[in-house]
Amino acid sequence: MAALIDRTTLRTSYEELAARLRDDASGSFVRPYVETRLVRDVTVESSFTQYDRPFTFTSDEAHHRGGHEDGPSPMRFFLSGIAFCQQGWYAKGSALIGCDVESLELDVRTYMDMRGEHGFEGVPPNPQWLLFDIRVASDCAADRVLEMVDWGDARCPLGVLVRRAVPVYERVALNGTTIRDTTPADLP
Repeated sequence: MAALIDRTTLRTSYEELAARLRDDASGSFVRPYVETRLVRDVTVESSFTQYDRPFTFTSDEAHHRGGHEDGPSPMRFFLSGIAFCQQGWYAKGSALIGCDVESLELDVRTYMDMRGEHGFEGVPPNPQWLLFDIRVASDCAADRVLEMVDWGDARCPLGVLVRRAVPVYERVALNGTTIRDTTPADLP
C-alpha cells in the first residue's frame, strides 16, 4: 500500500517555501478571492481560477429555508474549508515531525441556535463553538501525534482565525484510544 503522506515531498516543499519567504518576504503576500453571483433566491455560485484552472461551486439552502437544495449550505462549505485546511496542516506536521500515519480523519462539528440569524433578541447568529474530532491510525507514540496536531493547529490559517472568534475543542484519538479531549462535559 502506498504511503498516505509523502513525507519527503511535503517536508521539502514546506522547507523550500519557508526558506524563500525568509530570504524575500515580498513573495509572501497573497490575496485569495472568489467571485460570487446570486443564481436565484438563496442559490449562489462561486467561481475562481486557481492553478490555472477554473472552479465553480454552488451553495444553497434547504427548501424550508427558501432554497432549492442545489448545493451544500454555506455552513457546510465553511466547516469543510476549516477541515480541509486543518487536514493539510496535520499532513505537513506529520512530515515535519516525522510521524507516519496510516489514516487521518477529522470531523468538524458546531452548534448554533437558528433564532439568532432570524433576529431573536439575545441569541447570537454565529456558531458558538467548534469541535474537531481527530482520529489517527499510526505507530507513533501519543506525544508525537499530539505534537503533529499542535503543529498543524498553530499554522492552519482558517483554524487560527476561528479560534479567535469562538472556542475550539479537540478530541484526538490514536488507534481508537482518546489521547486528548478538551470538550466540556456540558457541550450541547
